[in-house]
Amino acid sequence: MRAVVIAIVLVLLVGCGGAAPTPHAERPAHRPQARELVYLYRVQGDDPMPDSISLRADGTAHVRRGGGGAGIKWVKAALDPQETARATRLVERAPWKALDGTTVKPGGFAGWDNDMRYMLRRGPWSITVTEAHLPRAIRPLLRELNAIIEGAKGRRLSSLLIAKGSATVDR
Repeated sequence: MRAVVIAIVLVLLVGCGGAAPTPHAERPAHRPQARELVYLYRVQGDDPMPDSISLRADGTAHVRRGGGGAGIKWVKAALDPQETARATRLVERAPWKALDGTTVKPGGFAGWDNDMRYMLRRGPWSITVTEAHLPRAIRPLLRELNAIIEGAKGRRLSSLLIAKGSATVDR
């Protein structure tokens, strides 16, 4: 009986980390994301391949491109200080409160439903408009956000392409 107790104690000591601790890889410190300035979701009619962008106060942008058979491409981009200042001014000047709740009536069957649609969100306000009926006051903001999505503004920090059965990371 005494041998059984000694064996159990030895097993517990070995199993409880009686040996020297093994080094663990340190995780990088978690950095909270900067405040979101504006979110844009754009889609051609009811096309299953939308694009979106989340533009943040620190000048970073999280872009999602496409979908469908081509896969989804996630891009993290950074704007330079002048681009960030311009985009921030455009976001702040947009008449969010006045346009809040603006929406689009879907065309449905036999109706026109292939216009480019833009769904924007900033804080508690949301706007949905079509290319054919863009309020003049938000056109500069949409041009700026579209340029970031298309890669004409900012620089790419990283990208991730998720296609059927694969994932590729660019750095």
